[in-house]
Amino acid sequence: MKFPQPTYTETQLETYLQHIRYPITNTETTLLESVHQKVRSDALETLTELQRLHLCRIAWGNSGLHYSHHHTISLDPDVLFEKMVERGLDGYCMENSGLFFIVLRSLGFHVYATGGRVSRSVGTGVDDGRYMPLGHMILIVIINGSKYMIDVGFGNGCATAPLPLQEGAIATNIAPSEMRLIRDSLNECINQDQKVWIYQTRHNPDSNWMPNICFSDVEFLPQDFGVMNFAVSQKRTSWFTQTFVCTRMILDPSGQEIIGQHVISGREVKRRIHGQSEVLKTLNSEKERVEALAEHFDVHLHPSEVRGILGLSSELK
Repeated sequence: MKFPQPTYTETQLETYLQHIRYPITNTETTLLESVHQKVRSDALETLTELQRLHLCRIAWGNSGLHYSHHHTISLDPDVLFEKMVERGLDGYCMENSGLFFIVLRSLGFHVYATGGRVSRSVGTGVDDGRYMPLGHMILIVIINGSKYMIDVGFGNGCATAPLPLQEGAIATNIAPSEMRLIRDSLNECINQDQKVWIYQTRHNPDSNWMPNICFSDVEFLPQDFGVMNFAVSQKRTSWFTQTFVCTRMILDPSGQEIIGQHVISGREVKRRIHGQSEVLKTLNSEKERVEALAEHFDVHLHPSEVRGILGLSSELK
């Protein structure tokens, strides 16, 4: 007995493709029809395009936990669509990847989701072999029998293209940074025979590889992500509840390469291009941060949402 999986309507898919600015190649068909044709002719290339465009149009961030009256995150498919596509707001990992998951399924891709752990080195810069609890969503897409890791919800170090589940294959992330997958056991595990995939990045070919995420290729169910989402968004010790952050990738003029990212963290708005970072503005008030979100991330908040941060530790004063 198969249980029905959520999908988006043709109208919603067309709206999504317009939102991520998918290029029109055939004016005699709709965007959706064009994408369906491309999926049939070259599924991997189409998947790569969709991932790249999604990353550059839909910001990764946790505004819902700070700029809202409810300070919660919903994974309901229609809530995700309304929030990130119709309103153009940001979303953190299970929102961004949750939306992309349903889009890919609706387009006919063979895709499922699994859970991941984020390395503590992401926050500290030092690899001590330890990982945080399960709290991240990874997508696995199967094309012609081969599995690919897909991620559109990891912020700064997010994979910018599908990565085959093959150990050691190196790919460019945002040049000069590189990314790869290895298969290894975790130091914290008692059973060292158990292997997981570890997503690693390095700043350039001369720097050391650093772990970002570990995951298995075992399918997780929606109720699993419900538990993970509750912990990540509501635990007092979760940094998502304490700090506001927003990131969006930058596409080159040709639309073929991700060259950098805009980042809001703390009081600074930064632009990073090919590993070189510059501070665009130092933020001195909530008004300035809300204006920066609109200018650099195309995230436009309602007045009631802006008032939601008042009194929180993340408020700029």
